[in-house]
Amino acid sequence: MKEDGNANEHELLDRTLLTEGDFVPQDDNIDLTNCDKEPIHIPGRIQPHGVLVAVTREDGCRIGTCSANTEEMLGIAAGKLLGTPLADLIGEERVRELLSLDLRASSTSELQHVKIEIEVRGVLTPFYGIAHESEGLLILEMEPSGEDSGPAARDYRWISLFFGRIKQTQSRVEASHAAAELVREMLGYDRVMIYEFDKEWNGKVIAESREPDMEPFLGHHYPASDIPRQARELYLRNWLRTIVDAGYKPVDIIPAGHPLTGKPLNLSLSVLRSVSPLHIEYLQNMGVGATTTISLIHGSELWGLITCHHRSPKYVPHRIRSLCNFLGAFFSNELYQRQQLDDYSEALRLKTSASLLSSILIGVQDPLRLHQRLEKEKDSLLGLMSATGAAVSFRGQLMLFGDAPLPSHVRELAEWLEKQSVDYTYHTSRLSKEFGPAAAYREKASGALFLSLSPDMREYIIWFRPELIQVVDWAGDPAKSVIRTDDGIRLSPRKSFEKWRQVVQGTSAPWKLSQLSALPELKAVALRHAEEQLARAEEQAEQNARVMRENEERYLQLMEYSPVPFLTVTGGRIVYGNHQAMRLLGFDSASEIRGGSLIEALGPENPAELLAALERLEQNPLQLETCRGRFRAGGGALRLLDLTFATVVHSRQPSMMVIARESSSLPETDLFTDAQDQLQMYMTTDPLTDMQNLPSFEQSLKLDWEQSLLSGRPVALLLIDIDDFRTYNKLQGLRSGDVCLQWVGDALSVLADRSEANIARLTGGTFVMKLEAEEAEALLLAEQIRTNVISLQIPRDPSQAGGFITVSIGISVKLADSSLEGGVLMKEAREALVQAKNEGKNRIRVAGR
Repeated sequence: MKEDGNANEHELLDRTLLTEGDFVPQDDNIDLTNCDKEPIHIPGRIQPHGVLVAVTREDGCRIGTCSANTEEMLGIAAGKLLGTPLADLIGEERVRELLSLDLRASSTSELQHVKIEIEVRGVLTPFYGIAHESEGLLILEMEPSGEDSGPAARDYRWISLFFGRIKQTQSRVEASHAAAELVREMLGYDRVMIYEFDKEWNGKVIAESREPDMEPFLGHHYPASDIPRQARELYLRNWLRTIVDAGYKPVDIIPAGHPLTGKPLNLSLSVLRSVSPLHIEYLQNMGVGATTTISLIHGSELWGLITCHHRSPKYVPHRIRSLCNFLGAFFSNELYQRQQLDDYSEALRLKTSASLLSSILIGVQDPLRLHQRLEKEKDSLLGLMSATGAAVSFRGQLMLFGDAPLPSHVRELAEWLEKQSVDYTYHTSRLSKEFGPAAAYREKASGALFLSLSPDMREYIIWFRPELIQVVDWAGDPAKSVIRTDDGIRLSPRKSFEKWRQVVQGTSAPWKLSQLSALPELKAVALRHAEEQLARAEEQAEQNARVMRENEERYLQLMEYSPVPFLTVTGGRIVYGNHQAMRLLGFDSASEIRGGSLIEALGPENPAELLAALERLEQNPLQLETCRGRFRAGGGALRLLDLTFATVVHSRQPSMMVIARESSSLPETDLFTDAQDQLQMYMTTDPLTDMQNLPSFEQSLKLDWEQSLLSGRPVALLLIDIDDFRTYNKLQGLRSGDVCLQWVGDALSVLADRSEANIARLTGGTFVMKLEAEEAEALLLAEQIRTNVISLQIPRDPSQAGGFITVSIGISVKLADSSLEGGVLMKEAREALVQAKNEGKNRIRVAGR
C-alpha cells in the first residue's frame, strides 16, 4: 500500500490495476464468497443527490456522458444534454476556469472545486462543482449548494475547538474518543466511530460517540471481508465518502461506457459514485440511513476510518465535508504522533519490566524464593508481554502464574517450542494450528511466546495469551440476529461478528513488534547482569585478598614487635616463631622447629588436652581458645605453660597463631593479656575501618535475635551501600577508595553510637547497622545516614563539577520469631537495597513495601 511519488500515485488510478485480472463482471452476482472482487470503482451509477457530466476536451469540450437525473436536477433531459458543449450548461467563463486548473488528482484531497450557477427552469440555481480528470475525460460533479450556506467564521471555531481539545488529551485512546465526540457534534450524526485495522485488515472499533439509546459498538470486531481490498484501495483515494440516503435508488450513467474507449467509466475519485449493494444492505441491516466516512491515512497507508452513522437520511453540506476532510488529515497525523509517544512510553515500560525481571532471575538463585519474588511481581511478569498466563522453568522447578495450561501440557509444549526456537526465542499467535495438542487448551493459550534462559533451554519462560474471542468486549448479544431470516450469508453487525469469530478461532492477539523487541533487550539485560555479577565477584575476590593481606600485615607486625612468644602454624606445621618463643621453648633458633609438627615441638604431657583445644578452635574460628598444661619443649624438663590459639591468615593460607607464657611468669601477665585482646580484635574487625567484620557480625546477629525473642522488641537491620563505589574505585584508585570508605565509616559510626546500634562493614562499600527499633525509628536513622553522607561532600569525580557520593539503604524490621532465623533480616534487607538501587539510587526502601 505504500506509494512512491506522484507517478506511482497516478498509477493507482490506472484501469489495469483496478479492472483487469480477477474482478467479477458487473452483471454477475456478488456475495460474500467473491465480494473482494466486486468492481466498485466502475459501478456505472451515482447517488441521486447530485449530477455528473463527463466532457471530452477535444471538439469544444462537449459532454460525452452524463447521469440520467439531469432533467430532475438541471431541467435538461440527458439525451438532449449529450453532445452539447459544456459552455452551454455552465457558461464560457466557468469552462475557462476549469480548463485553467490542474485536474490531475490522485486523491479526493486534490480535487478542484468551483461555484457554478445554472438556469434551471428559468431560475438561476447555485451548484457546488467538483472536478477532476479520469482517463482523458473531465469529470464534473455538481451538487445543489442551497444547503451549503452559513457563516465561514463557524469553520474557524470548529477548527480551533478540534485542535484544542485533541491537544489537551493525554493518550491516543483519549484523543480518539475526543475526536469521535467532536465529529458527531460537528456533523450532527447519531453515531461516530473510530475504526482501526490490524495487520490482517480485520477491524476494531477503538472509540465511539453515540446517542444514549443506541446499542454500543465500542470494542466490536469485524473481519477483513467487511471492507474488502478494493474498497480499502479506494479509501486511500477517496478521503471522505458520503451516503446521503442508504435507501437511495442509484442513477445510471448514460451511456455507461467511456465515450472514447467504450469501457465502464472509472469513478475512483467520484464523490457521487454509487456504492456496493452489499454495503447498502449492510447499512440497512444496521438500521443506518446515512453515512460519512473519513479515511485515516499516514505514510500512504490506510490504518483506520472515522465512520459516521445516522438513523435517517442526512445531507452534509460540501463545505462541512471539506472541513471534516481537513480535520481527518490533522487527526491522522496527531494519532501518528501519539502512537510514536505511546511506542516510546511502551519501550520504556518494557525496558523497566525487563530489567526488573532480569534482576530477579539473576539475583535470586533459590527456586522457592524465586517463586515468591515472581508471584509478588506477577503483574510485571505478565504485563511485560501483555499476557494472561506464564510458565517459568528454573532449576528443575516449573512455576505457573496467571491463567496457564496444566504443568503436563506446559512441559509437552516446551519441548516443541525448543525445537522451533531461533536464537532462543519463538512466538506464535496461532498455537493450535501449529501444534495440534494445544487445541485442548486454546482458551488459555492460543498464543505462546518462548524465551530460553539457558543454552540447554531447560530453563525458560513461556508467556500465554488466550483465544481472541475469549477477550472481546462483546457489543450486546452476539447470538441475536437482525438480518433477514431468509438470507443466511449476507453481512450484518451480528453475522459479521460471527464471521470474525470463525476467522480468529484458535488465534490470540498478535505479539506486537515492541514486545518482541524486548526479548533481545531482556537477554541483553540478563547478560549484562551476569557480567556485572562476575565483575563484582572478581572485585570482591580482590577486596577479600586485600583484607587478608592487611590482616596478615597486622599479625606479622604483632609477631615482629611483641615481647610475647609467638608461633605461626599452617597445615599443622610450624612456619614461623619469634625469638621469645624460641627462648621459652628451649630452642636455639626457629630453624630447629620450622616445618615440624606443633605437637612434637611442644611435647605435651597430655596431648589430648591440646588436641581438644585445637578442635574447638576449628569449630569456632572467631573465638580464641586456651590450653594450660605441662610441656617438655626442646626435650627439657616439664614446664607449666599457658597457650592461646587464634585463627589467622598467613601467606594467604588459613593458619593458626599460638601465643605462650609460663604460668608462673607473672611479670608477663599484662603483656600476654594485651596480646590476647589484640588477637581477638584482629579476628573480629575489619582492618580498614576497625568495625565488626562479616563473620563476627553474623554471629552477633544470631545472639541478638535470640535475645529479641525474650525482650519482644523488633530487630531492625539497615544495609547501607555506597552508590557506584566500583566506579569510584576505578576513577580514583583503591587508595582513594579506602579513604572514602573510612570517611563514610566514621560518619556511620557516630550515628550508630547515638542510636545504640551495632555497625559492621560487610564487603566493599557495604555497611550494616543493627538495633532494636520500630520501623519508624529505623527510617529516621536511615534518613540521617543518607543526609550525613551527602553532607560529607565527597566528590564522585573531582575532574567534574557537582555530584557527591551517596548511599542507598535497604531496611528490614521484624519481631523475633522462633520459626525464623536472624538471617532472614539480611536477606530481606538485601532485596530492599536492590529495589532502592533499581529505583535510581540515593534511595531508602523497606522490605515488603
